[in-house]
Amino acid sequence: MSVLGTSLYFADEAIYLDAARHLLAGEGYGTRYANVPGYPVILAAFAAPWPSNLLLIRCVQALIAGTGSALLVALGTPMIGTVPALVAALLYALDPLLVVASGLLYPEAVTATLLMTTLLVVWGAARDDDLLRSALAGVLLAITIQCRPVAFVLLPVLALWIAAAGAVPRMRQALHALALVVCCLAALVPWALHNNHLHGHIVPVQMPGIHGAPVATSEIASYGLAGAVLRRVWQEPRAVVAHVASEFGYFWELYPTRLATDNPEQRAVLHQADPRLPSTSSFPSAARNWVSVLSFGGELSLALVGLCVAWRRQRAATVLLLGVTFAYALGYALFVAKLRYRIVVLPCILLLAGVGATALAGAAPERWRRRPSP
Repeated sequence: MSVLGTSLYFADEAIYLDAARHLLAGEGYGTRYANVPGYPVILAAFAAPWPSNLLLIRCVQALIAGTGSALLVALGTPMIGTVPALVAALLYALDPLLVVASGLLYPEAVTATLLMTTLLVVWGAARDDDLLRSALAGVLLAITIQCRPVAFVLLPVLALWIAAAGAVPRMRQALHALALVVCCLAALVPWALHNNHLHGHIVPVQMPGIHGAPVATSEIASYGLAGAVLRRVWQEPRAVVAHVASEFGYFWELYPTRLATDNPEQRAVLHQADPRLPSTSSFPSAARNWVSVLSFGGELSLALVGLCVAWRRQRAATVLLLGVTFAYALGYALFVAKLRYRIVVLPCILLLAGVGATALAGAAPERWRRRPSP
């Protein structure tokens, strides 16, 4: 965290920090705030003892994000086994993207821990036939959605999975799914009512990111985001599919290609709008890109191996991890996809990478033992 220090590096960092400070001052989010509602509240909790000390705020967030390793062990052990879970936790602790993101004032690192907690509760609810945990999972998913609204696409995924998992009667499985959905939607009602009262829509038209959807802003203003997207899908399905296909790859890119701060002209514009932001490049892009390629390239390769192994041995866990990862990726592909958005589901990928690494490590001695004696 001392490397990041007390400087702001990206425009969104300034936006979230200012909103958190406004909340602590009892001024609401601030008149110009139009981003997600959940993260500034969490950031305000981190900043409450020292609202003016940016370094300590970064450190507190990094400590919270660091608990992800323990969460990954707790989640992975019953799903894929102790050793693969420990390998996944080690990868989580050493992953350069996660290390840097834990100190940047973005929602992704915190949202990743929220999603891991949600999946842990969902798994326990299905395993132990616990309806209260299914309800709790719905509330946790609602909090996750309020940090990253695209996580709403995970609601049907988790509901369908919990309705099919476990060895209980069908009606009982349906009750689990119902408890999860109802509690999630109920927890989102205050936010939806507030937005509808203030902006006239459940999802504000001015919220950053939604303008990347394959619909005009005027249509979103007229029909709402969901209505506008559904109309476009009905009228021009090929255009929507083409948009999603073109954006999907950016979610999985090996190094960032859409950073505004990599462009000197955009840096100058951002610095002019907020002098706290740097006018020069803060990180060497060549070194950053190589580290990103090597780290995520290796993790993704191990995850593909792990997917083949886990599909045969832990089918239910694999379906859950795959469903969450790809639904989240497709959710962003409907709008604008970037490398950092995958941080939220990176733990799911690392669990599969843990299975792959363990399988390869076990296969090497076996092949050595099978070599014919000279």
